[in-house]
Amino acid sequence: MSLTASELSHLAVGRITDPTWEILRLLRPLDDTALSLASTSERLVDEVVARAGAGAAGWAVENSQLLLTELADEPFINRERLPQSEVGFTEAVALWVVLRLTGVRAIPDLLSAELTKAIRERIPDDISVDQALACLRKAHAHFSQALFRFVETMLPAPGQATAMRLVSTELFAGMETLAATVTEAFAAERSRWFAGSAGERATLVNAILKGEPVDPAKAMRRLGYELTLHHVALVLWQDELTPDGGRELEATALRVLDRLGCSSTLLLPAGSGRLWAWGGRASSRPVALRKVADLPAFPAGVHVASGLPGDGVAGFQRSHAQAITAERVGRVAEPKPDRLYDYGEMELAILLGGEVAGAAEFVRRELGPLASCDKSMVAVRETVRCLLDNERSVAATAELMHIAKNTVVYRAKKAEQLLGRSLREDRLRLHLALHLADQLGPVLLSERRGTTSDDAVLPAPRRA
Repeated sequence: MSLTASELSHLAVGRITDPTWEILRLLRPLDDTALSLASTSERLVDEVVARAGAGAAGWAVENSQLLLTELADEPFINRERLPQSEVGFTEAVALWVVLRLTGVRAIPDLLSAELTKAIRERIPDDISVDQALACLRKAHAHFSQALFRFVETMLPAPGQATAMRLVSTELFAGMETLAATVTEAFAAERSRWFAGSAGERATLVNAILKGEPVDPAKAMRRLGYELTLHHVALVLWQDELTPDGGRELEATALRVLDRLGCSSTLLLPAGSGRLWAWGGRASSRPVALRKVADLPAFPAGVHVASGLPGDGVAGFQRSHAQAITAERVGRVAEPKPDRLYDYGEMELAILLGGEVAGAAEFVRRELGPLASCDKSMVAVRETVRCLLDNERSVAATAELMHIAKNTVVYRAKKAEQLLGRSLREDRLRLHLALHLADQLGPVLLSERRGTTSDDAVLPAPRRA
């Protein structure tokens, strides 16, 4: 197809002031039946036809299918089942491109409804807004290239630069508007879905945790998470409630689970400022939290407790119980700088410190003056514990603690003077007392007056 002499003269003398309208007038699908294959609502297609013409509307429908092929590897597009809503999503994007070129500035309600429908169907699959926006970025590139090729082929050279500039401007602004609409729809649908399904999901998860018989297929449909995977559980909480607290906890959980190697996730609100989370892998167990050295930073005031990786339903239950235990200990112990509480790292303290009064008496008896909360005593305790952890290697201790070897030797001798014995004497008891003091801090080190046998009890490991 090429422009007629009359059309070329219109462009040459400026009688047609908007090249984008000329482009729309000339757009045609390769398949004349493309428009009849539209997946979006008939009313939306009719609106586009009324504004841009049947040719441009058919071109949009046809190009949406090409776009769908390009998006095959995007998480938002589920090519295995490709529900009608996802076809509708890409078609709605294509129709918006055409509408934008006609001068429409706001997303029509009919088009917004198509976008919302697609988003609503993908929310249960744990799809994020970032994944949807990634599709929009690719759509922007696709339609920019398609329209630029059209301009180069169909318009005379003198008008191409102006036409391309206008197309580029309109597509950029149009995609910004579309991205804002998609983001808003995601937030609304996610809130609606959680409000409507959180109670049902919580009931089902609690039934699983209690060991009640649950149909795995039913659980998969309702939770979007496979119980036969290898799991690791997290519990997250905040020091103070914030307006964006829920999203911060969810984002933190997803980042941590990703670093642990999880490909599937399950998030469940567990009250204000608290979140339960599971991550799963099909091929092998996730990495234990304590073995990941480069976890991403997360918001201030957010804490993360983790259970040990486990397998199947039993692992799902056990890892969660361990994460709950790590959380409870983390809430009463001295706050850790990294705010990470891994059950595996704390297990020794949990097992030996099941009864606070007895554990506190043991620690104070074994450590004597070293049980003080004074900063200098804390430094001595940490150095001696690290020294014993590393088979009394002064060099290894100095490297791990980033202090001089002479400082290690000085603190070790200081500890022996305060204890009144060599660090080799009753080494196991000393080592255990130091670990308890390190994990539980002031809970065990402070002298308690007026305590009874009913004093606080640290949570014992729960059975799955």
